[in-house]
Formats: sequence, C-alpha cells, structure tokens
Amino acid sequence: MDETGLFYRLEADHSLATKQIKGCKKDKERITVVVCCNVDGSDKVSLWVIGKYANLRCFKNMNMNNLNCKYRSNKKAWMIDLFFQDFIGWFDKRMNGRNVLLTVDNCPTHPKVVESLRNVELFFLPPNTTSKIQPCDAGIIRAFKAHYHRRFYSSILQGLEVEAPNPEKINILNAINFANMAWNFDVKTTTIANCFRHSKIRSEENNVPEPEVGELDEGIQGLNEVISNLHYRNVMDVEHLLNYPRENDAVMESPTDGEIIQSVINSNDDENDPEPDDSRVVPNVSLKEAFQAKVTLSSYLLQHEQNIPEVVYALQKVKDGFILV
Repeated sequence: MDETGLFYRLEADHSLATKQIKGCKKDKERITVVVCCNVDGSDKVSLWVIGKYANLRCFKNMNMNNLNCKYRSNKKAWMIDLFFQDFIGWFDKRMNGRNVLLTVDNCPTHPKVVESLRNVELFFLPPNTTSKIQPCDAGIIRAFKAHYHRRFYSSILQGLEVEAPNPEKINILNAINFANMAWNFDVKTTTIANCFRHSKIRSEENNVPEPEVGELDEGIQGLNEVISNLHYRNVMDVEHLLNYPRENDAVMESPTDGEIIQSVINSNDDENDPEPDDSRVVPNVSLKEAFQAKVTLSSYLLQHEQNIPEVVYALQKVKDGFILV
C-alpha cells in the first residue's frame, strides 16, 4: 500500500508554465491516490482518492458506491492518520478469512497501532528505505501514472476532434474514471509481480519470469504516441511528466490535536467552499435515454468501425440489463 500525488490535469507542455499569459498557467490541481495490491497482481484493491472538496457538483446524482473507489477529502487533499486508519479498517474487512501482511511506509501519518484488526498485520518498512524496497515505488505507481496520463490526453484528442470547449478541463469524476481504468485494466499483473521481485520482497521460489522489456514500456510508448499527436509547442519529456516536481510534496500530513478538533468544528465548511469552475452537475439520465444511447453506439460501431465483436457483445449485455431492470 502506498500513496502518490497526481496532478490530474497536468498537460505535457512546458510553454503553458512559462508563458505569462492569462489562462495559460499550468494546471496543478492535485489529488492523492492510494494504491494497494498483492504480490502477483491478481488482487488490485479499489483505489482510494483524496481530493479537496467533499460535496462536488459532479458527484450530485451519482451513486458513489458505483465509482469502484473510495473518495475522501480535506482542504489540502492530503493523506492524514484518520484516513489511514479508515483505509486499514476497510481493508481488514475486505480480507475477511485471510491472513494478510500489509507493507506500509514508516511515516507519522501511518499510526503504528490500529485497533480491532482481525485479518491484517501491518509491516512498516524501515525509515529511509521506501525508494529501495517499496514495490509501489519500484514501478507500480509509475505504470499507473503513465496509463492515467495516456487516457487523459486521449480524451483531450477526442474532445478536440469534436470541437468540445476546453477538453483539458476535466473534473474529479472524470479523473476518477481515468484512474480506475488505468489501475484496473491497464496496469498489468506481470508489471506488479516484477516490481515485487525487484524490491526483493517476494521470495525467489515464487518469482515469475521477468517480463519482456517491451511489455514494461508499453504504457510509456502509448503515452508518447498520444502526446505526439497533441502537437504541443514545447513538449515535456515523459520522464519529467511522470516525476513532475512537487507532485508528491506533502502528500501526507499528521495533524495536531488542535487541528483535529478544529476540523470537527469546521466539518461543514466544505459545503460553503467555492468549487472549481469546471465542476458541474451531471444531469439525471433516464432508462429510456440510456437505452437509446446504447442503440446509437451500437449503430455507430457497426457503421464506422472495424469489426469489434467483443464490444458489440458487451453492449448487448448492457441492453439485456436494461430489459431486466
């Protein structure tokens, strides 16, 4: 388990950061993402996302249980010890009936004692060793970020093709969807297993063969291709993008007792905080509208795309689901 900062709307263009023109300041809106998985990648735990706002307009009309992630918030989008204990308690319930050793970083935000754990034992990595033996830092987070950015930039390209206004101005809900796809579908199990092998946590007899170099670089190659298609004026190197300065600064914070008390007193302040201009309410979609959208998409695929039977069959399953509702 590990946390990482993510500038979820960061564009790969240096000129946006250097040109002093109104509207061209580099967007560094940040969230914190918690990733967790087992040694062979067969169990990728649902992401936890920490943002700055509790009641975003884009969440209205949404069933938060369907996001396939847990969302928390505080004013700085940081991991705090209360969130850590919340995560560990949730994870312990998820591991019901199993005996699990969970490796975590040794930092003030991760309390050494979490009460009432039945299925999970915490193993704290020695101080100052995270970069060397933390599997998530050995390439798992890097792969996740590469796939996230590829999906984000692909959405910008698609928006430009249909002349959508400001396609780069995604909201937290969009970011969560991209993150879920990147984590659950794009990050390969072999990449995860190899990172555990590299960090020496996995025993030699259980090691899997190291994957081909091309497989490890697949996400980077795809990201490079999408960035190239955007024709940025002063394109950013992918390595710089994936290790962007200050992205992980202060991802975690251990509040004082006074700050905890104050946060309880001001628990409703988030409702009055101004939200980003791009956070808008997603309108309610009726069953009829959803069904018609499915029909339209099926017709589009059959008329304009190469034969993709898996997608057509998946849409048919969606249609069957509508009938059964």
